[in-house]
Amino acid sequence: MLTIRDIAAKAGVSVSTASRALNNNPRISQATRDRIQKLAAAEGYLPNYNAKNLTAGEANAVGVVFPNTERVLSENPFYIDLLRGINAQLVQRHYVLSVAISSTAEELLANVKSMVAQGKIKRFILFYAHQDDPIADYLRQQHLRFVTIGQPDQHHNDFFVDNDNLQAGIGGATFLFDQLHVKHPVFVESGHHWAYEQQRQEGYDRVAARFNVEPLVCKLGDATRVRAFIDQHPEIDGIMATDDFNGIEFYRLFREKYGVSKFPVVSFNHSLPEGLTDADLHSVDLFPEKMGSAAAKLLFSDREPIDTPTPGQIRIPYAIN
Repeated sequence: MLTIRDIAAKAGVSVSTASRALNNNPRISQATRDRIQKLAAAEGYLPNYNAKNLTAGEANAVGVVFPNTERVLSENPFYIDLLRGINAQLVQRHYVLSVAISSTAEELLANVKSMVAQGKIKRFILFYAHQDDPIADYLRQQHLRFVTIGQPDQHHNDFFVDNDNLQAGIGGATFLFDQLHVKHPVFVESGHHWAYEQQRQEGYDRVAARFNVEPLVCKLGDATRVRAFIDQHPEIDGIMATDDFNGIEFYRLFREKYGVSKFPVVSFNHSLPEGLTDADLHSVDLFPEKMGSAAAKLLFSDREPIDTPTPGQIRIPYAIN
């Protein structure tokens, strides 16, 4: 492996001069910097950024924390796009991704503590925002920099990147009623009580009231209970769901009972491949790659968290497809 000593020897300078030249130290003349940098590029030399950061007590890695759940979230295209946006920013800063993922909150917290204590990771992006989250509490106690995807509870001035989920809920519901002409919809959500789901439901409820429709809500989780709910509501003629997977899961059970097809569904995340379902699916694109990129930029910014949305607390627009 090529080292900085090799570059110094080839350039005929000391190791300290080579190091300063590669780091654009103004104490080294521009001509010498240019010569050594060109030589290093030609030789394929790559600085050991990890060693440099560890000298300062920080690894050149960012911890990415998935929400704890039984579902395999890492396979969800929404999260893959978030990772893609984050990684594009990290590459520019010579950082890498380190992922924490688990089905239980206890294991997830232990994973994050290990990343901090053993891995020397000091920057994190949480792929969720949850009230009384033990991981966010731990990162605050350790005075570590982190950004959440989703707006945190109002008791903390954390950095966050989010969509305007209330307006997205209003937009999705308006499309369901105005464009798809649904008369008896159901709102479908998970059983996790995520803040973004509550905000999207609030937007849906406002539009439903405008159309004089009594809101009908189904929480997923227990398939037997959901089937009983479907048996009680044969009048349902459309679905609005908090994400694509929730929408298709309910649609699958509804089709199993009533044999429908081309059933109107409005959901979020734009994360299902074309042709995966025969539902008339319209998904709200939340631009997760832009969210990931914005989160990584915010993680390395010099701003401090404050109380109102600013460039330190970023909202990403949405689009209905």
